[in-house]
Amino acid sequence: MISIKNLEFRYRNKELFNNLNIEIEDKKITSIIGKNGSGKSTLVKILIGLYRYNGNITIDGVSLLKDTIKEIRKKIGVVFTNPDNQFVAETVMDDIAFTLENMNYKKDDIRKKIEEVTKYLGIYDILEANPHDLNSNQKQLVSLASALVHEPKVLILDEALTMLDPYDKEKILKILKELNNQGLTIINISHDIEDTMISDKIYVLDEGKIILEGTKEEVYKEEKLLHKLGFDLPFMVELSNRLMFYDLIEQPIYEMEKMVDVLWK
Repeated sequence: MISIKNLEFRYRNKELFNNLNIEIEDKKITSIIGKNGSGKSTLVKILIGLYRYNGNITIDGVSLLKDTIKEIRKKIGVVFTNPDNQFVAETVMDDIAFTLENMNYKKDDIRKKIEEVTKYLGIYDILEANPHDLNSNQKQLVSLASALVHEPKVLILDEALTMLDPYDKEKILKILKELNNQGLTIINISHDIEDTMISDKIYVLDEGKIILEGTKEEVYKEEKLLHKLGFDLPFMVELSNRLMFYDLIEQPIYEMEKMVDVLWK
């Protein structure tokens, strides 16, 4: 779905990326993790056409160029860290509609699409509310609705789970997994390795370079390297490793419900 080849980028005479290569598979969940200053947010801004770059980036077969930015943005939905910074209207309805209005959708189609996405996300009953008055979970769901309402092929989460408490985060992770099962390609940008548990593939970014990549199972095995980069293993990975050490389970289990089922038996 997305191919990044030989990416080079400088900002204020500082080199951020030099020969960066990343492949995002279609209909998969890919996490790109790194500490603050590793280049994660800059990469997002490049992908949505806010920064010019050197190299070759294609999104759904279209090269990311000045002339193709509008076409590419129709293929992408983005949710940022702080939803308050994304809100542009005084009601949830108008805020979600803003995306479609910019794409010249007809009023009837706008109404229909907003109804569909808000019912799916469970926020249909707050369409007349001011988005700034909502709780953190509702705000992020409104931002997610705005990112999904035009049915993009790619959803980019730029530290979008950071401000959520564990309960709300778990709810949104389940929604993301459902959307992925329906064919949506998801890129999860985060500094928190816990957010990578739903990933098919993980890239670990450090100072603009890919230090580690692979499936989550492959990446989690590199515990020493992850510690060196400032990451502890996710809780469920640590738990699985300890239970395997004591022969209580035979293989890693990364979902709490499955772990409970196995231990209960």
